[in-house]
Amino acid sequence: MIGFPVGIFVANGMEWYFHKVWLHEFPSKNRNSPFFTHIAHHKRARLNDFHDEGYAESMFKNSEMYNEKSALIGLTIASTVFLPVAPFFTAGLYYGIWNYWKVHAKSHLDPEYAKKRIPWHYDHHMTSNQNANWCVTKPWFDYIMGTRVLTDVSDTETNPLAIKMPLWLEKRVNRTARRLLPKAFAKIDKNTQTDQFNLSQGIEVAL
Repeated sequence: MIGFPVGIFVANGMEWYFHKVWLHEFPSKNRNSPFFTHIAHHKRARLNDFHDEGYAESMFKNSEMYNEKSALIGLTIASTVFLPVAPFFTAGLYYGIWNYWKVHAKSHLDPEYAKKRIPWHYDHHMTSNQNANWCVTKPWFDYIMGTRVLTDVSDTETNPLAIKMPLWLEKRVNRTARRLLPKAFAKIDKNTQTDQFNLSQGIEVAL
């Protein structure tokens, strides 16, 4: 049974890695990449206050939707290799991949949902630095890797797990996270200050 939450955790790491490397870094250097359409998605979201009507369209009528869904289907198929030996882990991966699409699509059709429920992704699109905040469903790996940038444009989560909990427990979780990940939180604090300064000056970091 422990395999299921482990699979969800690994899926969160996958969304961090693939979003950062394959949807941003690689297409920014290779304009002929099929995933260059993700840059167009950023432009649409930026110009429309995070909204992207493409997520209401068929994947066969929208190249960005086609690429995103095809990649997720491919990851699902690849994950099946673990099914015979780790069925609960595989189920966690399946759930993580499905939840990524569900949450991502809903957020861009309902920006208020994004602002309140997944503020890290809203921040990814709408602040000065669109090359940070790589996670979508939960910000776990952004905290682990030090790539979370906190802003005032969304309803920022109050703990790195982004889970509602009693205040006494939340304080312990926050203290423990900073103690276990001092370098990551140092980066988060520094980049957050930089982002706040850039926003006040109208400065945007190029994609």
